[in-house]
Amino acid sequence: MHLFKRLYFFILDQVYPNVCLLCKLFIKDHSNALCQDCWQSFKPIPKSNRLNNILVTDGLDAVYSGWYFTHGLDDVIHSLKYSDRAKLGLELGRHLGQLISPETFGPVDFLTSVPLHRVKYRDRGYNQAEWIGKGVAEIWQIPFTKQFLKRNRFTVSQTTLNKEDRKANMAEAFNAQGNIENMSIVIVDDVLTTGSTMSACASTLKKAGAVHLYAMTVSAPLDQDQ
Repeated sequence: MHLFKRLYFFILDQVYPNVCLLCKLFIKDHSNALCQDCWQSFKPIPKSNRLNNILVTDGLDAVYSGWYFTHGLDDVIHSLKYSDRAKLGLELGRHLGQLISPETFGPVDFLTSVPLHRVKYRDRGYNQAEWIGKGVAEIWQIPFTKQFLKRNRFTVSQTTLNKEDRKANMAEAFNAQGNIENMSIVIVDDVLTTGSTMSACASTLKKAGAVHLYAMTVSAPLDQDQ
């Protein structure tokens, strides 16, 4: 069986070589989309609570992000969201879970993710934040669920909105589900900008009985620290 597996991957490498998403160099491990050199080229964000770096913080007790949203990582996240590469989220989540430990937040009961509206989910076919969350959960050995939050209305893209418009755009956009009384929950997403989406999720869960709400994202803009 071991010989057959080696032969299978040898043939696979000849027919469909696995190359790094960024540098296009060959990667032997077919479960990875990025080589180690490209991973190491991303600039990690200092491990500190980023509440003072975002504009909207309601409901959030702490905010942590992995790497700055600079050239290279921005291409990876774009591929995750728009190139039908859901499992790339697992890889991002695993690396994020290794970079930021659960002890950073204290006791954590569950991980969850920022939900997509059903229209956007139908168009994309998956929720990239959910796959990131599953990758983190795998490393942390803490359960992940997508059941705590539901997006109850469609919201326009946040990319061109200012702070006030973003906050208004996310008002009452989410509903809490299930029994989350007295829980500590980490909400996972891909990129942190103003914090309006995370804040809306956290506020919704706190109103439903959760006691500690934390945000964790793969990336955040470099200009948040400038």
